[in-house]
Amino acid sequence: MPTVFGIPLIAFIQMIIGASVVVFLLTKYLLRPKKKKTDGYLIKNVHVIVGDGSEQFAQNVLVKNGRIEKISGDMIESKTAAVIDGSGCTLMPGLIDCHVHIQGINFRSKAESDAFLQGTLPTIFKEQILPYGVTTIKDMCAPRHFIYKLRDELRKGKIVGPELFCVGPNFTAPGGHPAATLGGDNPWYRKEASIEVTTSEQVSAGIRELKAEGVDFLKFTYQGGDYWYFDKKLQINRIDKALMEQIIREGRENGLETTAHVFYKEDVRELLEAGIYGIEHGILDEALSPDDDIIRLWKESGARYVPTVNAMTYEKDPNRLKNNMHNLKLLYDAGIPIAMGTDNMLEMMGGEVEHRELQYYVEAGLTPMQAIVLATKNAAEHLGAANRKGQVREGMDADLILLERNPAENISNIASISKVFLRGTLVYTQKAISSYDIPDYAFPEGISVLRYRSADGSATRTFDISGCAERGEITQTVARGGNKWSEETFVVEPNLSCTAWRYVRPSDGTDLSAEKDGDYIKLKGTFKGKAQEKTYKIGDGLWYQEMELAMPAFIASEEKQIVFYSIGTGDNRGAMNLGEFAAEKAGEETVEINGRTYDCVKLSYVLTVFAWAWTGFCWYDKKTGQLVQTGEKGKGPFKLDYQLAESE
Repeated sequence: MPTVFGIPLIAFIQMIIGASVVVFLLTKYLLRPKKKKTDGYLIKNVHVIVGDGSEQFAQNVLVKNGRIEKISGDMIESKTAAVIDGSGCTLMPGLIDCHVHIQGINFRSKAESDAFLQGTLPTIFKEQILPYGVTTIKDMCAPRHFIYKLRDELRKGKIVGPELFCVGPNFTAPGGHPAATLGGDNPWYRKEASIEVTTSEQVSAGIRELKAEGVDFLKFTYQGGDYWYFDKKLQINRIDKALMEQIIREGRENGLETTAHVFYKEDVRELLEAGIYGIEHGILDEALSPDDDIIRLWKESGARYVPTVNAMTYEKDPNRLKNNMHNLKLLYDAGIPIAMGTDNMLEMMGGEVEHRELQYYVEAGLTPMQAIVLATKNAAEHLGAANRKGQVREGMDADLILLERNPAENISNIASISKVFLRGTLVYTQKAISSYDIPDYAFPEGISVLRYRSADGSATRTFDISGCAERGEITQTVARGGNKWSEETFVVEPNLSCTAWRYVRPSDGTDLSAEKDGDYIKLKGTFKGKAQEKTYKIGDGLWYQEMELAMPAFIASEEKQIVFYSIGTGDNRGAMNLGEFAAEKAGEETVEINGRTYDCVKLSYVLTVFAWAWTGFCWYDKKTGQLVQTGEKGKGPFKLDYQLAESE
């Protein structure tokens, strides 16, 4: 066999080919386009709400290493920052909620608490808190076992969520709140979340314990007497005045300021005289006058105020809400330092509660910008973190919200969030609103009116669809106890998505009008006697305000599941929000009503942020497409809501 340099020819050829391949691959690697290394974000040409009540226009903001590195009206050069076009957008500080409860009464053991911490809570933070721009929270009462572990997981980055300040368990009297309320039938929670004290020695021991655990503040309950715990009226005990004074004094000696749950004016007076740092909830038993001596005392004391207006909407006595909102404006005008707090139960509710709290502040008489300051600069000062939080300034933590619309013009624009940054990391980007291929739908000829009766016979719903084919108009009338309760008019497209809506409920002063304008729904009118002006982004999404009656169009499509939107008008926390729902084809079932059998398509639907908590059902006749009955997941397979009474 021929050889080359003593190497067999075939082997030599193989060596040459192998070397050529190596050279080719190495050359290709060395000449490949270099990927740009990104480090931080440069938000260009953006309107800035600073957080202190001022604004800046056409600013460039460089975020790097978790902080705001530079802000300038001039161009900022950065070779590594990812560029975001902020034209037409508003940048503001992340929202700070100074009164939340992360884990409540649904957990009765260490194992259940740990399962929530590791399994459910990270999703709540990701999907229900951070997307609403809530980047800092102060937990105001939690089981020891839970809250310290959560704080450590957040600090280590094992869980991604808002920065957490905490008070740990609360001081209270034996039989006080939360011991006898949240812990009344839950021994584990009572022991974990309460420090029940009757002696000075117990107070000192409790403060030593909490200081050793590294809490940020102390909290106690200073309320006695009647207490509505959901629908149960209890008698609770108030902590002794001398012990109250000791907690404030001894806490301060140990470097811990104290805040107090309080409802009544004279209790507030005693707290102010004792040197309390923070008042939670406030004076609810009286509407103060501008010359009330307690306002002078409050101002001289320097005590801070967290009003939690949203929580007052669930009090049995409606005067508590009225007094709370009245006193909020009065105390604000008097110069009392106020910080946003909601009393939000994060275990059950998302960040829309913080948005609603801001809306209540505006309803109380504050401007949108004043309300924003309460949730940013003021809240940071309340937490002792004003050197790094609460404002869009150089050197501050980059906890930021980028919005498509300016909330200083209309506080409802706080919902138009495009992006959220947590310590400089992008943790939320607005998802695209889904559009679907929903065909045109026509209700069957010969059917002009549909009537439904509730399961208990107390209410009826009547849909007039006679004007749908010609004018795209549907009306719904609801009667309760034989009397007209509400009337709605929907103007719909051929696929039954709304373009306009009118809702009138005279019994409580509700009269709303909304229409679709480009990518937005614009609403105005009154809800329960209060003026409303809101804008919701919907893009090409389905506005199925008439909900159940719009579903036949979905059934006729090839889609298996859709996401659609509807504005809430009930008594729940979804009222006046644009709720996102998901509907899914869930099979076929036979339904019998008044001796007549219907072969039906069954749909299930959920409110997407609370898919775990609620599921509704609708059954539609396959032959005519008409709605036959509604229900929701409850006892047994479902709990019946309405059934078809008759159609004509």
